[in-house]
Amino acid sequence: MKKLIYIIPGCGEFTKEKKYQRVGSFFKKKGYFVKYADIKWKYRTMSDYVREFEAKVLKDNPTNFSILGFSFGAMIAFASVIKLKPKKLFLCSLSPYFKEDVFKLKSWQKKAVGKKRIQDVENFSFKKLVKNINCKTFLFVGEKELTLVTERVKEANKKIRNSKLIIVPNTKHDFGNENYLRCIKDNVV
Repeated sequence: MKKLIYIIPGCGEFTKEKKYQRVGSFFKKKGYFVKYADIKWKYRTMSDYVREFEAKVLKDNPTNFSILGFSFGAMIAFASVIKLKPKKLFLCSLSPYFKEDVFKLKSWQKKAVGKKRIQDVENFSFKKLVKNINCKTFLFVGEKELTLVTERVKEANKKIRNSKLIIVPNTKHDFGNENYLRCIKDNVV
């Protein structure tokens, strides 16, 4: 059976954007069937996003699949592992919006995410979720990301036994950056 990968965009983004289509083409060239998983972002919380994504995958009922997510998309993938049990994860700039991160957030970050979403992340404990990740996991982070993002990704690398950390040179939180895209392409397996 052909390998399958779900691609989840970052918050407010859509998989029709060129950067997500390019990443999909990298996987297609390696024999994957690509499913783009757009999320309804407006006026919703991480709990809503996770339920929406899990419902899409469970409807398909795949057996051999992987998930790639960027930022909030990576957080959705991370939180879905318990229920979905993918073969591989590609977590790109995993968001630092877990229960354990809230106290570290600056007021501008909380405001940007929104009060309702910040309250909802209390339902997502990094420490509890990370214990359930046993699949091969690729963790990407831009060299020039915010410290909170870098710390979250590096902690995930320490806690996930079968993980590989890829630091994207000269890159901020920008999935469309050529360096970011090259690093993903180089790690499609």
